[in-house]
Amino acid sequence: MPTAVPAGHVLEVFEGLDIFLDDRVDSLDRWCQKHFAFLAPGIRAELDTWIGLLRHGTSRRRPRAWSTVVTLLRLVLPFLTEYGGKYTTLRQVKRDDLAFWLANRPHRAYEASALRSLFGALKTERLIFSNPMRGIKGGRLTATIPASLTTEEVEAVAQAALEDPALRVVVALSGIHALAAHQIRTLLLDQVDVAGSRLDPESLNRPLDEYTTEAITDYLDYRRSRWPNSTNPHLLISRNTATTATAVGTFWLDKLVRPLPVGLDRLRQDRILEEALASGADPLHLAHVFSIGARTSLRYTTAVAASAAEQGLPSLPC
Repeated sequence: MPTAVPAGHVLEVFEGLDIFLDDRVDSLDRWCQKHFAFLAPGIRAELDTWIGLLRHGTSRRRPRAWSTVVTLLRLVLPFLTEYGGKYTTLRQVKRDDLAFWLANRPHRAYEASALRSLFGALKTERLIFSNPMRGIKGGRLTATIPASLTTEEVEAVAQAALEDPALRVVVALSGIHALAAHQIRTLLLDQVDVAGSRLDPESLNRPLDEYTTEAITDYLDYRRSRWPNSTNPHLLISRNTATTATAVGTFWLDKLVRPLPVGLDRLRQDRILEEALASGADPLHLAHVFSIGARTSLRYTTAVAASAAEQGLPSLPC
């Protein structure tokens, strides 16, 4: 008789009983085998060292997310495709080769950053004698300009949030409290005080507004009816995490917000821009309220000042 037990939990039991042999090919290994099969063995071994550092980190370096690793690999792939046949090892790569190749690249800044990561890691591991990327400027990474939501987008977000109690909570935490996606996923029940109308993610200690309070209250009712025996300490749980103590994953959150016309980043940007306008574009105020860095605060205050100038409004102090 079929059950609704998540496959991951079944695999954990089998592994604990030592009767399960996981012979699945790692998805990233499979991707690398497909795209880097043409490389010389020496280059591939050096590349694997870099990939290992990205995936697993070191005592001084945090491991990178799967999506970040793939992005970096995609950025170095064009160079390796064009020049890989010239070398048997990356020790042979010359600075002039890299500078010439990067000169007219459409995404020069990003590709230079990825190549700098590759050769920097190989130099640290002493697999190359010198870093050929040293001194090569790739240009500045394009900084996105924060943008407010349109009236139509706000209405569409509000309507979509009514369809799912979990989505409504996410919209409130992102659009009203400007929490980042990882803060929303890892928010604990102990950090939500509905009775006292306080929200305390990462010791920020913020007051709870009426909309967020109602959204969380409705979700907790839904959670208790759906998973009455769950002891997961996180506010948001799913079918896969209800019987564990882990937070929901990025895939679950991405799927949840798919009905929204904009991403969580846009919701967060809109909230911070609103606060920037209300506070007279004070970067210190934004840094304190939302626990963001000085450079990020200035991005928002600059965007508000630029918008005011375009509309012919008096300039805001920043």
